[in-house]
Amino acid sequence: MMQIETLRRDVRGLVLAAGEPGWDLALESLLWNGRKPDRRPAVIVRAADVDDVRHAVRFAAAQGLSVSPRGGGHNWSGAAQQAGVVIDLAGLDAIRVDPAAGVAEVGPGATSRALLAALEPHGLGFPVGHCGAVPMSGYLLGGGIGWNAGVWGVACERVESLDVVAADGALKRVNAEREPDLFWAARGAGPLFFGAVVGFRLRLAPLPRAIRTGVWTWPLSAHEDVAGWMQAVMASAPASVEFTAKFCAAPPPLAAVSPKAVMAIATVFADEAEAGDAVLAAIGASAPEGALDVQTGLPTPIPALHDLIDAGFPAGRRLAVDAMWSDAAPAGLFGALARGVARAPGPECFALGVVRSPLAPVPAPGSAAFSMIGSSFGAVYAMWRDPAEDAAARAWVRGIAREAAPGVKGVYVGEADLAAPGRLAQAFSPEALARLAALRARHDPADRFRRVFDEPGRAETAAA
Repeated sequence: MMQIETLRRDVRGLVLAAGEPGWDLALESLLWNGRKPDRRPAVIVRAADVDDVRHAVRFAAAQGLSVSPRGGGHNWSGAAQQAGVVIDLAGLDAIRVDPAAGVAEVGPGATSRALLAALEPHGLGFPVGHCGAVPMSGYLLGGGIGWNAGVWGVACERVESLDVVAADGALKRVNAEREPDLFWAARGAGPLFFGAVVGFRLRLAPLPRAIRTGVWTWPLSAHEDVAGWMQAVMASAPASVEFTAKFCAAPPPLAAVSPKAVMAIATVFADEAEAGDAVLAAIGASAPEGALDVQTGLPTPIPALHDLIDAGFPAGRRLAVDAMWSDAAPAGLFGALARGVARAPGPECFALGVVRSPLAPVPAPGSAAFSMIGSSFGAVYAMWRDPAEDAAARAWVRGIAREAAPGVKGVYVGEADLAAPGRLAQAFSPEALARLAALRARHDPADRFRRVFDEPGRAETAAA
């Protein structure tokens, strides 16, 4: 049986066992969310290369421990921190761009912001995550609904191949022809994937040169009119329009007029500023009356959009989140979000509602594990500081989810409240969920890559 001293000898990166110097800091840094689960791993391996990942998986197998790949720790439900061996992939962040071929080789630890920075000088883009700090690992495994998805599609559809360390420690390059079952599962299975992805080959696209944004703000009570307007706009708008409603505490000085607001944010991924401004003007022409503030024609390259999103999630906050898909008229889902924000337990809590373009490409049925999407999307974010408020904040999120449930068809695995009973299953079609279960049984019979969410963990110990 492999001992931890053997693992330390074989690994180029860092191996930490529970209780060793530096353990508390390493454990704290595993998850971006300030609210940590009760689970505690026995060993953390900070991988310096792919061989380190293989050694760590084999060590876990020898010790009978679970394996938890960790990219950036951005999963809201703590998927990156399991009881067993955590393999930190953040150091595998290399990005190699082939502009002539229009592809990039990307490590799992490469962030959305870093990938875009590498692509921008070549005039190339990719549907990176809305949050710049999110790495490619969990983002692509969960499907990836990113910037300009109306044109570029779901991010996992642009994955041409993956390098996967399987449950037995073998390294496999998988694509549509080679290991097609693994390729299918890795594009959308999220925390149900039964391997550690250590590399992606991504198909790129031309980067829009003049991205423009307009923002219209109303009192929260206008949410029904805003939802109807957004639905009508997106029925005929170009696929390059991304339209989001944010339900939140009103920004100053508007808070003096209305303490809560709904902000409609339209971003146009255009190649010419004039064209983008024309689309925004057409959108604004049919906007509901009574707006408290209107700002339009704002130049917003994706790095600026990342700055805006990242500023909304200050470091160290405790978070609880849920995210839902609907095919019903957005007014129902948006109404549940707006009423929830009206009773929010704290000023930093907010919700988002998105009406997707009917022209947006989606994976063909059965082509990938990513199998749940809708015409509109809603997400609710509880954000707070005091651990004593945990129960109230999580109850608020789940209360909104219950209210929205009649119009909801499923959830987005990348942002769903996976600790809620039955929630994970709602992230997939029944057919995809059954196929994932069968593939897990075949490729990971010892259930090495098992996951639990926010349940009190049973401590696992490694042999000294």
